[in-house]
Amino acid sequence: MFPNLQALACEDAGVGFVESFREVEQRFRKLAGQDGDIYLPNFTPHAPVDYMLVGMEPSLGRWARSADEAKAQVAAGFRNFMWSPEDFILHLCARRYLCEGGQTYHVTDVSKGAMLVERANTKRGARYARWYELLVQEIELIAKPGARVIAIGRAVETNLRALGLSRPLARVIHYSGQASRARKAAIKGLEEEFRTFAATLGVDDIVAAAAATLHEHSVPETLAASTLARLSCAKVTESRKMLVFAYKVAFEAIRST
Repeated sequence: MFPNLQALACEDAGVGFVESFREVEQRFRKLAGQDGDIYLPNFTPHAPVDYMLVGMEPSLGRWARSADEAKAQVAAGFRNFMWSPEDFILHLCARRYLCEGGQTYHVTDVSKGAMLVERANTKRGARYARWYELLVQEIELIAKPGARVIAIGRAVETNLRALGLSRPLARVIHYSGQASRARKAAIKGLEEEFRTFAATLGVDDIVAAAAATLHEHSVPETLAASTLARLSCAKVTESRKMLVFAYKVAFEAIRST
């Protein structure tokens, strides 16, 4: 196991914490290479966090269509969870509805190698088992004592429980458009509240959360500008509003327990 994780997790932001995270990242990079995938880093946390949001695995296909393109994008500062409107909806909701009073969050995946969706859907259980020890190391380093782990989607929750995660574990729906039925189910019985909420939400809310997130994590100016320009053209569809509302309800419930 990674040495002195509990002590490091109690440190304030500083060189020691970031360097320790970089050491864990080297292990991520090595295992992704062994799997034949490209390691896609997440944003580097500045200090231990109050909430760990755990997704499935990074996807290829939109932000990069080949291994060489992916490597070039990562070298230019591209990070996981900074491409689609849904990525930034997750950031918006974590910032607005989950964290309060200076609390912070970190978003990661169980496995860290970027791959096409078709490949991601095969042998997921075996892949997660290979990555599980590294995920536990990441959580022990980054999560504060008592921090909540939040699985993004049922597949993550099921696998983490099966693998024996000891931390308190909650679940929210996956942000993928393929889970649109879950968005509709999440507002069932809350239709009036959803309609009132939906009328207040626009693309500017998502762009503002994205700008703050990119700035906090020192994303290079050119890359940040192109990301925000792309995002500002996105349509905040009814389905995306349902996703925001679903996360609002779920995160507020998690925050209150």
